[in-house]
Amino acid sequence: MHTALIFSPHADDAAAFCGGTLAKLAAEGWNVVIVRVTDDRKDSVGMDVTETIKRNKEELLEAAAILGVSEIVDLGYETDCLADVSLVALRERAVYMLRKYRPYAVFTFDSYGLWEDNMDHVQVARAVEEAFWVSAFDLHYPEHFEEGLTPFCVCEKWRFARELPRTTYVEDITDYIDKKIDAFAAHKTMVRNMLNRYMMQLETWGRRVPLLEQSMDDPRGLLDAFLREQAKEAARENGLDEDRLAEPFRLERFGDLEGMFQMFGEPVPGAQQPPPRKGLDPDA
Repeated sequence: MHTALIFSPHADDAAAFCGGTLAKLAAEGWNVVIVRVTDDRKDSVGMDVTETIKRNKEELLEAAAILGVSEIVDLGYETDCLADVSLVALRERAVYMLRKYRPYAVFTFDSYGLWEDNMDHVQVARAVEEAFWVSAFDLHYPEHFEEGLTPFCVCEKWRFARELPRTTYVEDITDYIDKKIDAFAAHKTMVRNMLNRYMMQLETWGRRVPLLEQSMDDPRGLLDAFLREQAKEAARENGLDEDRLAEPFRLERFGDLEGMFQMFGEPVPGAQQPPPRKGLDPDA
């Protein structure tokens, strides 16, 4: 059974950016693990910190159950403060997770994502990007080996972003869009805060959008419309049939060595083979 590991800076990022793909992998028998980096202690409106932490954790558990996630790992960093955390220290935590869970595929924010203004997203992306290769070095963090861990290299790197610098792969999530929407909608506390922020910005503009106000108590209808259209556009822009829905990624395995490894690679006897990826595998 393959493992997919998701580095999610905040509780809702996994559902929002790759929830359909995660639900699909879980349904196919993958072990899906979310590494939640921060505690989301400030992502609410009208609550104190203690209640915010509690609500966001409960809602993450609900969302994870919808997606079929096997395990959640909380790193516990204070939210919206990762810019003050040592990037090397954050990288060490990422390396530890890679060596412990030994995932076939890792999902994370793209360190080259365009116009990203959330520094938690940026820092996690940068730390994981370095961890991809540092995790293979036996002189990096030797204290891990005292716990029985060993050097490790991820095969597939699935990068997502608000806007990718380049889409290399799209996953058809047509049959899993409802799970993505339900999982994102489970994050009621975080979604309410997001809607409240947009309403405040609109107020500054001198406008209002009644639909946002009406969605504060039950955002699923609004999220349904937005996420379906977003997935429809991703499918359309990347050549899928017009009735399909998709999530876009910058998926990479071996970079400029992919062609050579395709030519000379041989199956390892007894090793589980993953599904072929369009654009990477000749037989896909």
